[in-house]
Amino acid sequence: MGSDFEAKPIASSTAAASSGYGLATAPVADLDPPPQQPVVKKGRTNTPWTAKEEQTLKQMRDAGNSWSEIAKTFPHRTEGSVKKHWYKDMHYAEFGEDESAALLAAIKEYDANKWKVIGTKVGKPAKACESYAKEHFGGKL
Repeated sequence: MGSDFEAKPIASSTAAASSGYGLATAPVADLDPPPQQPVVKKGRTNTPWTAKEEQTLKQMRDAGNSWSEIAKTFPHRTEGSVKKHWYKDMHYAEFGEDESAALLAAIKEYDANKWKVIGTKVGKPAKACESYAKEHFGGKL
């Protein structure tokens, strides 16, 4: 039994793609993405804030600058970390006269190293209490 169909060899993959036999493939070099510069991201630094940075942050925030404008001043900190520091550690750092007196009494009642307990008693974050106390009561502690 003979067949009328005769297989013909294909000379190249280009011929296979153009003839409809097989899959069309591009050369590997054409599939590689163009070289790109590495993206520099601001990562987690866990770097403590300096007094100068906090002063700059406070001045800019008091002047009404947006968070994005403020964050540009701190190239190694993200906008989120700047906002978090403000609201968690600095925003509550302004104490009224009664809060100031309560804080000083709590410091005397508890050990100066118990900022978490002191903050709970006064109703302020521990870091804010510690910063305020050191700035305003430094010689009285």
